Amino acid sequence: MVRRLLLIVVALAMGCASAPHRRSAGSEAPARDAESSTPARQRILEMLSHSYYPGRTAQIIIVPREGDFITRPDPDYEFMHGSPWSYDVAIPLFFVGPAVKAGTYETPASQQDVAPTLAEALGVRMPAAVTGHGLPVLKDERTPPRIVMLLVLDGMRRDYFDRYADTMPILTALRARSAWFSEAQLSVLPSNTAVGHSTLSTGTDPSVHGITGVNMYDFGRRERHDFFAGCTPQDLMAPTLSDMLERETAGRAIVVAQGSIDRAATPLAGHGACQSNGTAVIMAAYDDKTGAWTTNPNCFRLPDYLKDRNAKALWPADGKWMHHKVDSPAAIKRSALFPAFEADAMIAMIEHEPLGQDEVPDLILMNYKCADFVGHKYGPNSPELRATLGEMDRHLARILAALEAKAGDNYLLAVSADHGMPSEPASPEMRHLAPSIMDLLHEKFDPEGKALVTSYESENGQIFIDEARLSHLGLTLGDLTRFLAAQPFIFAAYTREDIQHR
Repeated sequence: MVRRLLLIVVALAMGCASAPHRRSAGSEAPARDAESSTPARQRILEMLSHSYYPGRTAQIIIVPREGDFITRPDPDYEFMHGSPWSYDVAIPLFFVGPAVKAGTYETPASQQDVAPTLAEALGVRMPAAVTGHGLPVLKDERTPPRIVMLLVLDGMRRDYFDRYADTMPILTALRARSAWFSEAQLSVLPSNTAVGHSTLSTGTDPSVHGITGVNMYDFGRRERHDFFAGCTPQDLMAPTLSDMLERETAGRAIVVAQGSIDRAATPLAGHGACQSNGTAVIMAAYDDKTGAWTTNPNCFRLPDYLKDRNAKALWPADGKWMHHKVDSPAAIKRSALFPAFEADAMIAMIEHEPLGQDEVPDLILMNYKCADFVGHKYGPNSPELRATLGEMDRHLARILAALEAKAGDNYLLAVSADHGMPSEPASPEMRHLAPSIMDLLHEKFDPEGKALVTSYESENGQIFIDEARLSHLGLTLGDLTRFLAAQPFIFAAYTREDIQHR
């Protein structure tokens, strides 16, 4: 298959921040007919209703205007996703393999459809709580694949496949002979890593699986709770494709999951041994404090052959990449050097584990994250991102070669993304910082105590409010949302009641 991909590549080649500022008088955002329309508001409310989970979703949800975005006061996060706009929710989705009916599909498709489609290929039944549907891509007469692989390209906007086609020859060739869903997009909010990977792996909405953001505020403990911290899967309230395959094969199927952040790796792996009659499936998550692969040994298994690998081996002699300092485990992941480390680990697992060696189909799930790390720091239009996509593509060829060595051509590959990434804003005033939003609320409603807002993370779009303080101040949630909606960079602000009663 890799040889055929290279031939297709040749043929294709021959054929072809600061704190938020209010806008000054006379300064207008680009024309946004879609965002000001009632259908846009209804679409957003529907996305939020699919994502509302009592006790986890915040009391207030805000949506920035298209082109504006809210991020952290951190130089590694100059760009931040999370919105309902196309740059954050239009994702690639395609399937490749001998069992697939290739072509371009213009029918709607979402992340929830991925797990049911792969489950059909694996011969597994997903639970009734699944809200997605099997996509019509599998041939009626087909040989069951020996290996099914889900590749999640983290932070991969769909338009990268057109804009950077020359940089990604392997992905471009795969797309050319795939079942490609040209209208695939997220149907839930927020558009972030934890929500996206949980939705892809379970085939259901956040209102069912319970992952409503990268974190939530725990009012009982009066502290922020990070979903999947330490690779703990108990936050995920629905079974995953991995869980169902393990149950239906009585643990005979081999499951390999890998991710470069815990909130991606963990939902892909599922619950492992931390569920009734569960199995400690293989799961490797990158630790950006040590530069090593790690896992939660209570639920999963980290192979010995990965334990001595460390991203420090990637550091250049001068500690720099494209003139950027990358001499730490956290910094190296924001460079085009990192995909080699991700690919090496996946190839090692494919080569060492007995994948595709019996009649029970096996499952590989991979979060390929470097485009997200680099996109956050340098943006979708940067030379750094172009270089990173090129390296990801080059190492993907190595991964596919290892896969073919085990399964020949008899595997099914699904490729998608968890979310996209906004481009450089049209003006500096369209980049806003989350603490400044909190300050705005406190200055207006709680200037003395500054205790009204308990937590707000930009990629969640959710503002947690101390309701006892709200009552003490004689306010309602509606007072806050009306004030927020009046800000020039906010498209809409909703209370949880708005979402529940849409």
